[in-house]
Amino acid sequence: MSDDSQKDLETQLDAFKAELEKNQNDNSKVASILLKRAAVYDKLNKLDLARADIETALKRDPSNENAKKQAQELYTRSTTASSSVEDSSFTKKSNDDPLATRFQKSLEHVSSNNLDEIRSFIQTNDFVDVLSACGSSDISTQAKATAYMILTKLFNPPPEIQKGHPIQRIIELCARYFSRSIDSGKNAEKLLAYRTLLAVFETSMTVGAAILSQEGTVEEMMDTVDFEVLEVQQAMVDVLAIASSDKSCQKVIVKFGSEWLANTAARAKDERLKATARTTLTKLQAQQQYGQQDDNNGGNDGSGKNTSTVDSLKEAMSKVNLDSNDLTDTLMMAIKSYKTQDDSIVLNAIEGLAYSTLQGTVKDTVGNDPVLLKALVAISINTAGANSNPLLFGIGTIFKNITTYKPVLNEQQKQMKRLREMANAKSKGKQAQEEQEDPADQDEAVDERVRLVVDNGAALALLVLSKNTSDNLKGVAAQTYLNMVTPQLTRGKLLQQGIVKGLLPLAQQKNKDAPYYLVSAQALAKLAITSDPNIAFGVQIAHELVIPFLELCKDSVQLRQFEGLMALTNLASVDDQVRQRIYVDGGMTVFENLQLSNNDMVQRAATEMICNMTFCDPVFEQYSTSPNRLRLLMILSDHEDIATRRAASGALAILSNSKEACDRIIKVDRSYERITRLLSSEEEIDIQHRGIEMVRCVIGNTGKEAAEGFAKEEAHIRLAEIVMKCQVNVVRTAAMEVLKMFVENGVRIN
Repeated sequence: MSDDSQKDLETQLDAFKAELEKNQNDNSKVASILLKRAAVYDKLNKLDLARADIETALKRDPSNENAKKQAQELYTRSTTASSSVEDSSFTKKSNDDPLATRFQKSLEHVSSNNLDEIRSFIQTNDFVDVLSACGSSDISTQAKATAYMILTKLFNPPPEIQKGHPIQRIIELCARYFSRSIDSGKNAEKLLAYRTLLAVFETSMTVGAAILSQEGTVEEMMDTVDFEVLEVQQAMVDVLAIASSDKSCQKVIVKFGSEWLANTAARAKDERLKATARTTLTKLQAQQQYGQQDDNNGGNDGSGKNTSTVDSLKEAMSKVNLDSNDLTDTLMMAIKSYKTQDDSIVLNAIEGLAYSTLQGTVKDTVGNDPVLLKALVAISINTAGANSNPLLFGIGTIFKNITTYKPVLNEQQKQMKRLREMANAKSKGKQAQEEQEDPADQDEAVDERVRLVVDNGAALALLVLSKNTSDNLKGVAAQTYLNMVTPQLTRGKLLQQGIVKGLLPLAQQKNKDAPYYLVSAQALAKLAITSDPNIAFGVQIAHELVIPFLELCKDSVQLRQFEGLMALTNLASVDDQVRQRIYVDGGMTVFENLQLSNNDMVQRAATEMICNMTFCDPVFEQYSTSPNRLRLLMILSDHEDIATRRAASGALAILSNSKEACDRIIKVDRSYERITRLLSSEEEIDIQHRGIEMVRCVIGNTGKEAAEGFAKEEAHIRLAEIVMKCQVNVVRTAAMEVLKMFVENGVRIN
């Protein structure tokens, strides 16, 4: 592209920006302009910006079919252009590896979503080779990665081809491959079979569980496990460890594998084998304790006790003098000595501890162990950038679990909880009892753990997670950040540790449907509420936070609405440019909707936000000439909540500097009465001051008519009382000046 062409395109971008500002309230025009700008971005090869404009255009005008068509065409071009770069790089690497090249061709067939090609492929030796590659350790990384991608495509078909997809046939073929390899009796074949089954579980828990939970599979594994070589035993327990997360597999593992797992966890000489067995037992215990087992299916003796799972697991562990505390202690020791441990042992220990920390006692044990917390931080930092997502996810889950507060239930949710408890008690023939709260889950206990987690540098570990490309890791990081900023006492230290660097990218996602988007925005909102925005963020970041905070206000959760409003109120105090940004991004419509909320705190915060925004010139003009908006503020100035009255009367005091506003205010029903009520001796000084300012402006702008209207409501008498009794000089002086205005307009002051 020539320099002149590029300059011409950049000039068009400036013109589009001006058009967007001019037509911001017209969704149809905004969508059309955004699509045109996206086309320019596409020509400039700024594909991310092009996609962002496409997404925004569709949100602003979703019913415009022509816009959808244009957007789809542009999106296809930009996506193809982006993927072609990646494909060329991928192909170059694959050409050096014949197996990777062959798998790449198979991946193209599977990715075509052509059901005939998929049915044909799974019947070929190429499919068998793909399965073998996933379990093999002597092929290239590129070939194995491509094999994993093929399995992922096959096991997780898109919605449009699910109806005719041969998933059952695929499961049958995978199970046949597994059985044939095991039945061969050769150690190498059995090792390959179990490693392949592990890969199947990693790409689809559903397919893996369908294979392992087939009748007799786990039973036969446990019958022969003691006769297998160590390497095969390790591969077998690796499968059991990952399968223990699935409900259908848990039962058969507990039924047939409890005894061997307990013996191995207690007595195995190989440390890696012992660690994996302990991780598996830990996961099985956690799943049962937190209701992921179906107590009414296959093991219920009529008393509500699951005799086939819980009791058999406990019994197997008790035979070797092993309990949950022993498991936890071993896992913690392995993590604390990570420098001298095999990586796989550390990974298993972290995964097991992630499950253990669902229990209250373990939360306290882990949260109060600074050596362990520092080890977790160090491990996450040392493994950053490596292929360590399972390890990082485990670390993030541990921090999330030990810092999670119990949910705050509204009255409806509390009632539903009581009904569930009564229903459960009735089904078990018992009297309903209120569930006892674990002391470790009380806010005071969580506050203390959060303090220790912050003191020991967990924010550094979360920074590693937040920069990862995995949505799961970002989600864990965002939730843990939110947990950590919940106590106000930790926020200052977290700001010093650079928490904004980790949170900001999560809250700036173009995809606002990402599960971590609102969570990270809420964490930033908590920081913004109690911190000076200039110090915590700076002006530039304050501008970037406007949209995430507005999205919080649009959410259906009232706590998020409230915190978004409070955060924006604080941001708006930074400078007028931030207020302008809030206005341009459509904030006023959001605030006005929330003024009608049935939640007093949300209504109050929305009114405070509008009061703050009246310093913005476009908002001042808009409200000064809007009878309906002024009427609502007048009504809210008479609200029973003091803070709401303060905010509404403050906004009116500012707006009443406009003659247009005053002309409309006095036309509101009972306007003089409402304003005079603000001068009552029972009101707080600052509300009286706002009332005095309103009286001054209204009389100053509308003259004798207003003075007489106020006099009928005895406003001058209230002002005289303020002059005599008020101890605040500024307020008393203002009242005296307004009394003079009454006299000047012919009202006698006794």
